[in-house]
Amino acid sequence: MFHAKIVLLCTACVLVMGKPQGFGGFGSPQKLEGQQLIDAQQELHSSLVKLDAGDGPHYRIVKVLEATSQVVAGISYKFTVELIDESDVKKVCKVDIWNRSWLPNGIEVTFKCPNEPELTKKHSA
Repeated sequence: MFHAKIVLLCTACVLVMGKPQGFGGFGSPQKLEGQQLIDAQQELHSSLVKLDAGDGPHYRIVKVLEATSQVVAGISYKFTVELIDESDVKKVCKVDIWNRSWLPNGIEVTFKCPNEPELTKKHSA
């Protein structure tokens, strides 16, 4: 019984204080690299194409500067990205994508660009 208590105590300490390799901590955002970054960029590209086919905004990706993902009720992607608009003006924006693909119009995209109001749009998966 004493050994079981020691194991339980050690496990609790690891869960509270440890950061497992590759996870960045339980429930915390994970910086994306390699294939995960490529997959996230595709998610961003797909959202931009869908929004462009509707009433916009009309952006194209120039370069993804940083990306993270986090498992929430769905998946939350946060990008710092250089975009080009329909007037060929480049800008660095924060783009958040909350993917809840099981809902109708379950993908919510929020654009935070300098000197522009925050814009949130939804589209289907």
